[in-house]
Parts: sequence; structure tokens; C-alpha cells
Amino acid sequence: MFLKRRHLEILKTLMEKKDVKNLYPEDFKTRVLELFILGFVDFEDGEVKLTQAGRKLGRVVEKLDVDRLPEIFADTEIVKIIQLGVETDYLPKEWMKKLEERQMATNGKINEIGREILSIYRTTHPLLYLTKEIVNFIDGMPKIGEFEELVAYKNTLGYGDNIINALQAMRMLLISPQTDGKAFTTTKALELALKVAKYTDFEKPIVLKAKDVRLLKRGKGSNSLEEMGLWDGNVTDLGRSALETYEAIGVVEERLYPMYLLEDEIEVINAVREIERINRHTPDMLPTYSEIEKRVRVGDLGAILHILESKELIERRFVKGKDTYWTTKWSWIVDYGEFTVDGVKALTYSISGDVPIFEWVRKAKEENLVKGGITKKGRSILDFTKGIDRKPYLTKFDVAILIKMPKRFVIKDNLIQSVVDYVKCDEKEIVRAIGECEAKGWVEELQNKTVRLTKLGKALKEAISYAKTRELLSTKFAVTPTTYNVLKVIYENLDVFNKIWKESREIKNYKQDEVDFIKKRLSLSEDEIKKALTILRVTGFIGKKSLTKAGRLLVRAYL
Repeated sequence: MFLKRRHLEILKTLMEKKDVKNLYPEDFKTRVLELFILGFVDFEDGEVKLTQAGRKLGRVVEKLDVDRLPEIFADTEIVKIIQLGVETDYLPKEWMKKLEERQMATNGKINEIGREILSIYRTTHPLLYLTKEIVNFIDGMPKIGEFEELVAYKNTLGYGDNIINALQAMRMLLISPQTDGKAFTTTKALELALKVAKYTDFEKPIVLKAKDVRLLKRGKGSNSLEEMGLWDGNVTDLGRSALETYEAIGVVEERLYPMYLLEDEIEVINAVREIERINRHTPDMLPTYSEIEKRVRVGDLGAILHILESKELIERRFVKGKDTYWTTKWSWIVDYGEFTVDGVKALTYSISGDVPIFEWVRKAKEENLVKGGITKKGRSILDFTKGIDRKPYLTKFDVAILIKMPKRFVIKDNLIQSVVDYVKCDEKEIVRAIGECEAKGWVEELQNKTVRLTKLGKALKEAISYAKTRELLSTKFAVTPTTYNVLKVIYENLDVFNKIWKESREIKNYKQDEVDFIKKRLSLSEDEIKKALTILRVTGFIGKKSLTKAGRLLVRAYL
């Protein structure tokens, strides 16, 4: 969306059924064209007419003191601020001030006008309007970056602001709310618009309205569609490309969970790789914990091995009577070096059709994930992020975060302080843990620095609420891919285990029949299985003679 004060003045005049051409001769053509692209006006017999959406917006304009509005009333930044405010009930003071200046908020709360603007945005669909000038501009423009980069590109080519306005109007360009700076991203619709250019030289602009789309989808045409080359008795290649672009406008897809990779994880993976190379000609050399430990200098090898397994970068196998760790098909990702959750969020937000904030884009640039567009490294990391099968790994910090997370939203700084007070730890540990929870798919940080639980996060929070939370908090890592796999075997063979628990003799915190059954189904040593069973009982995911509600909920969360 892009609306200037002048657009509103024109709409107000049209609502009053007055002559707009004589009132605004200096910029009438440009502003009305933008209103046309937005779907608020149409042309009939040379006259400018309000559409249904235009009349709806016009009724909102009648409630405004238009003369007191800033020059830009609503753009993609303002729409994003309203969305976040309505969704989370929280906005930074600077953002709220912008809404108040536009009469969209009163006394620190989004008012009826703000909500109506958001409703209009959500229920309207702009036209597809492509010219040679627009396509030439978008062909060479940076596709994601800091907003100043886009301004510099525009100025270098000698374009005015109107082209950026038009791209915002068509939802091909999104600009973030101001934080340390502004960021921007282009959307899938812009990418598809470039494909349209393969089929036409734009002697006439490509203009696709909702009614044209309905015609083409029914296998029908019109004179105007034929003149533009979209129809020749059938939908042309140009027509299909234009349709695809139109339908991509405004689409926001479910976001990928971001991923990260740290230096100590890379060190461990490379150590495993080295042992694997030796193993090819010396089969008795196996990547056991002790062999890996000889080759690395990391703080907590056990924790890192759990992390890498949860990211599907290594897998455990019981080989020649030993627990071993082997790299997976995804281990090539370490060749790209480190990357962070914040840097990858710039990518995951962008490809979903949403706009990342400045700090995430800056981080992505530092990590070479973004350079005018998404780099080869960035694309590879997206493939990795999308392709891996995340496995549960729950530390005491994760438990504390999930316990302290409310059902809706929490300001990130408040969450950090709440968890620090709860577990008495260093703030840096919780900041890192929140990022890890985001990578695990349990929480999501939004552009206004609020955090919310995901569907998976809500399921885990519920599972934890039925477990022994004190024991979970005192156990370094109670839920790992290994303990989860053991729990899943029990869940999937509950009839067998109910019989074992009823009939077999207990040895400490396990029964030998349990161990024997699990060993046939998982590539683990008896010691690891016994350890997992003990941890699961101590933390309340299985009881002495039953699978607990916490255990059932934990397994189901990942099915």
C-alpha cells in the first residue's frame, strides 16, 4: 500500500462528487494512476470513478483532518506497524508516534481509523501494472538490503520517488519500520514480474485487473486482453506469466524457522569428518566421543554433539560395540562457515513475503548471506534450513524460557529478565538460548522485538507443564535426540511396554526387558539406553509403570 495526503484529498473530492481534474492539475495524472494501481479508482468514459474499495477508503478519509496529515499517509512501513500493533498490543513509542501523527492511534492505542486502514489493506488486491520503465528499474535493483542502498540505486539511475511508490502500491517492495535504520525487501511478485518481460517489449503497459483475471481463468478473453497480448483465443504465455505475477501479489507464506551454526560446532563436524576419512582405510578407527575429544578444543563436547544431532548434521550409530557419531548428507553446510539466527531471519522473512528489520539485514550482510540479493551462501543455508528434520533438544535454559513464555506475546527484553531472575544466570546465556529456541522452531521473534510461541512451542510448553519441572531445570539436558528416540519407541510400542512394566523385574531405573526391546530398534549401546530411561523417569516423561501425559505430549509434538 502507498497513500499520500494528496491521494486522500482526491478521494475526498471524489466522495463529494466534485471535479478532481481542475483541483489538482499539477500531479493529477500521477496520483490518480497510483490510486488506479491500488484499486481505489477506475476509469469510465474518460471519467475517474471510485471503486467499491475506494468508497470504503473514502468513508475513512471523511473521518480524518486531512490538512493535518503528513505528506505520506500510509506505506508498507506504516501498514507493518499497524499489523504488529494489532497483533501484539505493543509498539515502540517512536512507532506509535507515527500512527498518532496519521490519526491512526489515540492515547497510545491503535484506534478505529488504524484498524480500518489495516482491514482495507487486507481485503483489497492491487492491480498488476507493468511498463518498460518499471521493469527496467526492477531488473537491476537490489532485492534486499538497507533502505539507503535502494535510494542510492534510484538516484544513480535518475528515477524519482514515484517508481518506489508504485512498487509499494503493488506490494512488490516492502520497507521495514525504523529501528537502527530501515531495511527493504522485494517479494515473489517482483521476481515473477521480471519473467513477464521475457514475453513482451511493453509497447503497451500490462494492466491486469481482478475482472481480467476472472476472464482468463475461465478461458475467456476481451479486446483489451488481446491488445496487450495476454489472449489470442487462448491464454498466451505472456498471459499465464502475468496471471502468476498477479496472484503472487500480497501473498505471505509460513516462515521457515531460521538456523545457525557456530564455530565450535564447525570444529566438531570437521573432527568427525577427519575420523571418517581415516576410517576408510583403517576401519577400526571410529568417530567415538573419545576420538572426537582428542581433536577438538570446545567447552562442552557432549552438548555440541546433541546440538549437531538435533540439527541433523550428525547421527549416532552403534558400531563394533561402540557408540559413534557420523556426519549426514547435510554436513557440507559447515564449508560455508558461521551464520546466526538473526542473519538467517533476514532471508526467511524475505522469502516468506514479509520484511526483515534493519539489524537482521545488517547481520546478513556481515555474514555474506545478502549482497544486493540473497547470495549463493544464503541460498545454500535456506536449502539447509528448509531441508533438515529438526529433532528435540531441550536444555535447562530452554525449559525456563518455555515456562516463562505467555500464551500470546512478550517483549523480548522482559522475557530475558524474567528468565534471568528465574534461573539466576548470565543474561548472555538467555539471549543465546532464545535464538536457539527460535532455530528449534519453538518461538518466533517479530519486528517489534516481541516473542511468541509457535504451534510446536505451545505443544512443548504443555508437555513440560506435566513433567517434573524442578528436575528438568536441574538436569543439564534432559531431552535430547537420543532420549526422545527412546521415548518414541515406547510410545509406538506401548502394549509391549505395558506388559514389561507389569511383569518384569526392575533394576534401578530401568528393566532389562525394556533395554533389550529398545536395543533392537535403535542403534545405541545398552549403557546409553539405560541412561536415557533413567533420565526420562527422573524428569517425568515415563513413570515406573506407565508412559506419562508429559511423555505422550512430547512425542506427539514432533509427529
